[in-house]
Amino acid sequence: MSKIEDRNPLPTALLATPAMIRACADRDLGAIFRLAQDDLGFTLSKLARLCEMTPSRVADYVKGRAQVRQQHVVERVSQGLRIPGEMLGLAPQPWEEDAPAQTPDPVAPGARTPAPRGAGADRREPGQRGVADYWEPTPRDPSPHAPHPFGDAVELSLDVDIVVDRDGHVRLTYRQVVLNLTGRPLTRMVRELWFERTRGRLTITPTDACDRQIAIQRLYDTTGLTKFACQISPPVPPGETTVIEYVCEGGLFVDSTYWHQAIARPTRQFSLSVTHHGVAEFRGCGAVEEHPDGSENSITQHTRWSLDEDRLHVTLSRQDLVANEYVTLRWDVVHDSA
Repeated sequence: MSKIEDRNPLPTALLATPAMIRACADRDLGAIFRLAQDDLGFTLSKLARLCEMTPSRVADYVKGRAQVRQQHVVERVSQGLRIPGEMLGLAPQPWEEDAPAQTPDPVAPGARTPAPRGAGADRREPGQRGVADYWEPTPRDPSPHAPHPFGDAVELSLDVDIVVDRDGHVRLTYRQVVLNLTGRPLTRMVRELWFERTRGRLTITPTDACDRQIAIQRLYDTTGLTKFACQISPPVPPGETTVIEYVCEGGLFVDSTYWHQAIARPTRQFSLSVTHHGVAEFRGCGAVEEHPDGSENSITQHTRWSLDEDRLHVTLSRQDLVANEYVTLRWDVVHDSA
């Protein structure tokens, strides 16, 4: 491969395709790699060399056996394939400073703008936006091809409610209030859920609390992991909000009791509630917040808990989270053997 191809492995024409834009917006490395294989004839070895992975790891992504969970992996793909950070929900990458812009124009629905790196306004770098900056929609060019300033949806609230019965069966409820700041009608929201143990395929069902019709489109399923899209009808116009609520069943808490929540987009208010039945002894809980730059800090002080006979209730609340943060809550219990 020539030095020019090394610097720009993916041509602008491929980056501008709807399939590539969607794959990047969803951070679907398998789809990105498959498009490079199908359109450009890239081999696993070539992709591995460019992205600083092993060929077997690239194959895992291509075949759907792995899902990206770490920020630095996405950054390596951006660096290796010269995919602008904006397309992958990253801040501008160092290589972009000296490279000609390749970002397709116009930006397609679902494409993301650079993600803030801090955990609130006090940790933001100059020019970065926290969720408060997204709170009031700004006037925008009504043209469907006009560039828009933010390019993402914002979650005004994200509530996660986990109920665990005596046998470890989990009923998980998600409720999102979403503000559309993309400049285009919002038609779908991509999510994924993962459990260490399951009773088979996870089921996902919209509830009557939704203020629009919601259809669940299954994108990818494997043991314990499902990736899906909430399709919204009618679409949410720019500057308006919608309520999305769905229930997931089929997960199990057996040996480990924790929840690891990815923050996909700026989130003004986040709450996590756990109700665990059949608890004989509560030994404590802890919570950690992981930031996009890899740093983390304890947020245990934001947890509240109560034990009523054999029912444990734990809550955690956070505000003004940014994209690509992770919140983990762990609770240690001894189950009632009766």
